[in-house]
This record gives sequence, structure tokens and C-alpha cells, in this order.
Amino acid sequence: MQVKNVETNVKIFISYSWTSEEFTRWVREEIAERLVGDGVEVVFDQWDLQDGQDVYAFMERAVNDSEISKVLVICDKGYKDKADSRKGGVGTETLIITPNVYQEVTQTKFIPIIAERDSQGKDYVPTYMNGRKYIDMSSSELYVENYEQLLRTIYERPSKRRPKMGKAPSFLFEDEEIENYKLHLLLKQIQLDLSKNQLIAAKSKVIEFKSEFVEVLETFKVDKTEDYERTAQVVEDKIDNMLILKNDFVELLEKIISYDIVSVDLLIEFFEDIHNKYIDIRSQVQGSFIEFQFDQFRFFLREIFIYTCAILLKAERYSLLSDLLYSRFLLYRDFPINGKESRGFEAFDCYLRSLDEVQVKKSGSNFYSYSSEKMMRRSTKKYSPEYLANTDLLLYYLSAINNVGDGRPRPWYPWTYIYSRDTKNEVLQKLESKRHFEKVKDLFDVKNEEELVEKFSKFAGEYEGYQTSYRNRIPTIQDHIDLSKICKYR
Repeated sequence: MQVKNVETNVKIFISYSWTSEEFTRWVREEIAERLVGDGVEVVFDQWDLQDGQDVYAFMERAVNDSEISKVLVICDKGYKDKADSRKGGVGTETLIITPNVYQEVTQTKFIPIIAERDSQGKDYVPTYMNGRKYIDMSSSELYVENYEQLLRTIYERPSKRRPKMGKAPSFLFEDEEIENYKLHLLLKQIQLDLSKNQLIAAKSKVIEFKSEFVEVLETFKVDKTEDYERTAQVVEDKIDNMLILKNDFVELLEKIISYDIVSVDLLIEFFEDIHNKYIDIRSQVQGSFIEFQFDQFRFFLREIFIYTCAILLKAERYSLLSDLLYSRFLLYRDFPINGKESRGFEAFDCYLRSLDEVQVKKSGSNFYSYSSEKMMRRSTKKYSPEYLANTDLLLYYLSAINNVGDGRPRPWYPWTYIYSRDTKNEVLQKLESKRHFEKVKDLFDVKNEEELVEKFSKFAGEYEGYQTSYRNRIPTIQDHIDLSKICKYR
């Protein structure tokens, strides 16, 4: 299904309380700045209210501006207290907003955002907004889960829409949706076979799913063009539309992960087939092309590879993960006519010029890696940004400790590492336990703790303090585990 580029002019106003410096920063960075990064024009006092201006006039103009389609009311204890007592700037805004709330026929302009709850879990919605449907962002988990809902509300693109009466479902007439429907049907059939312990039938459908999955990607090719900015935008649109396929892939792997039907050969074939059919296909493109018109497939392949590793880690399928990471992949390089060559998993790590050079400039934000930011926005409650980033970081360590001094290519690069700076990698942390070491030692390709310490020491000598253009270095292994404590405890 081809998604058209639509010019949107969405303008919103944020009403909130300067409850604390920390809360004010959260509103600015996690709400205002992020919305701007997603194309929303934000009227925000920290940016738009200048010294000497009339505060009341600013608020009145912002609330009554016909160009402002939504007013986000950020509800914390400070906001509720001031709104209900009509105190301070919030009290002033309340006097302006209240009549509009009661008079507004459509009831869609004013949106409560729950930023805090009390010790009993009760929200802090001001009295004049009681009964309004809100968006809950009162915890980091709910923020990740509901940010997309906020975007959909602002752009008026709900995830669940009322179907048009008298027309057949659109997936019957749109090729891409037909293919997605087949994938969803196969997922249900696989689940049914597994529930009946019919593993042979389930495995057959998994193989069919793989074939269908690879074919569906055909719809995400980008036509030849010499317009860099247009191509980069189309690539990003394609990536956005591939989210449903990423979710299908994750759902499949989670269904079969605890059964013998998932093998390293199946996983290898998944990645080989996608790479060889869609990434280095330049000889199949007629006429001129832009190098990054295949970036949507590079992004997608790297994303599902990280998710695969994250799922295997969470399920403690360390042996299977080790087989995957130390296997070789037969991949085309540049032109299929040159044949395939054996490469490690590092082949799925690549720089995305379309996003990290062209599109990041259009966003107007200073992202360290725009492609990583996009991947993190597609994360889930189960696979949070921190968990995915720590998986990415572990891939870097595993790649690097086997690259030391042997002239191999640059190791896997952890583009998402900035999301892991405040957390520790549990696989490394738990190496203090001998029992844990025995479970994961294949991951590090060692037989005993002495070999592991030696590998880690060599890594530290070559990669410690590895710098990036970002303001912080990539964490070292010893940021997670003191080498002297490896296997110290039972």
C-alpha cells in the first residue's frame, strides 16, 4: 500500500505548571521538543513568552488561536492545586480555558495528559476537566507505551477507526494488506498447532511465513530517483509503514522461541534472504539510483536482528544466540553478479545516510543518531529502549572482543548506546556468578574464566574509552563488571 506524503500543519499549545525544575525540564524535553521533532508546531511559554510581554494576553491568545487545534493540559499535583484554587499562571489559564472546555461542541481540543498520580494511584486532573478521556504518561513505561497515542490524537489519526459503512474491508483490494493478512492468519495457525503440540505442522507454517514475509517486503522498494531529499523522505515513510512487519516478526519469534522448531538455520535464512533480495540489489535497478534508496531495508534488517537477539536473551536461549552470532552468512556485496561471500553478523550494521544526514536536518533536532531514535520510538513495553540498547551494546562487546588485533573489519557499532548509559548489562553483571558463567560462556567463545578475563583485558586495551562525536564515550565492559569478580560467587 503506497502511503502519500501529506503536508500537515498541526499547531498545539501546552498548559502546565512550573511545579519544579525537574518537571519543567520533563515537559520541555519529553513533550515539547519531542513533538517538534515529530512535525508538530508547539506554542510553549519557555520559547515563545518573552520578558516584558503580558502573560495573560499570551495565554489568552494561545488558547483562543484558531490555528491551534489542540491544547495539552499536563496534569500533576501542582497543576491541579493551582487550577482548582485559581492561583498563579495556571489559575489564569484555567479562567481562560474553562469556558472553552464547556462550550466546545466537539470536545476534542483540550487533552489532559496525566503526568503524576498520588500514592493511591489517583490522577491529578483539575475539577473543570473531570470526565475527560486522558492520555496516561505518569510513568516511564506508560510514556513509552502512550506517546504514539498522543501523536495520533494530535494528528487525528487514531489507531482504531470506525469502518465506512457499505464497503468491503480495504485489505481485500490492497496488495500489501492482503499479504499482511496472510501473515496474521499464519501466526494464528502456528499458535493453534503449537497448542495442540503439532510441531511438524507448525514448523511447516513457519517456513511458509518466512517466504511470505520476504515477499511482502517487495512492496517497500523505492523507485529510482535523483532527488536526494525526496528519496530520503520516501525511505523514512517506508520505514514507518514497515512497523507492522517488525511486530509480526517479533510475534512469530516469541511464539516459537521455546520450541525446537526454531533453529539457527531458520534464523540465518531469514536474514540472508532479506539481505540478498533487497539490500545489495543495485544491478537490478535500471538507470540511476541513490545509494540510500535501500536504507529502509538496512534499517529493518538491523532492527529485527537486534530484536532477535533481545528475544533470545530474554528467553535465556544463550546457546542458540551463540550459534547465530558465530555463524557466517552468505551475502551479496554491492552487486549480485559478483556472487556471495561469507560475512559475520556485523554485515547487518550500517550507517543510514538517508536518516542520519538528510532527514535529521529536516527534523531540526540534534539527535546523536536519528535512525536509533526512530528505532527506540518503535520499542515496546516488553522490549524497552534500555533493553534494546543493552542488547545492541552486548553485540558490540561480543563483536569487538573477537576483532582485537586480527585485522578484521570494524566491530558492530552500538548506535543506540546512549539509551543504556543509566543501566547495567545483566549478562555482564551476572558474570560474578559461576553458575551464570557456565550458562553464557558460549556467547563469549571461551571455555573458562581465565580465557574470558584475557579477552576482556585485550578489549580494554584496544577499545576502552572508545569515543564518538557524542559527548559521552561508549561504556566499557568494566563499567558493567569488575574483572577481578568474574566467577567469584556461586
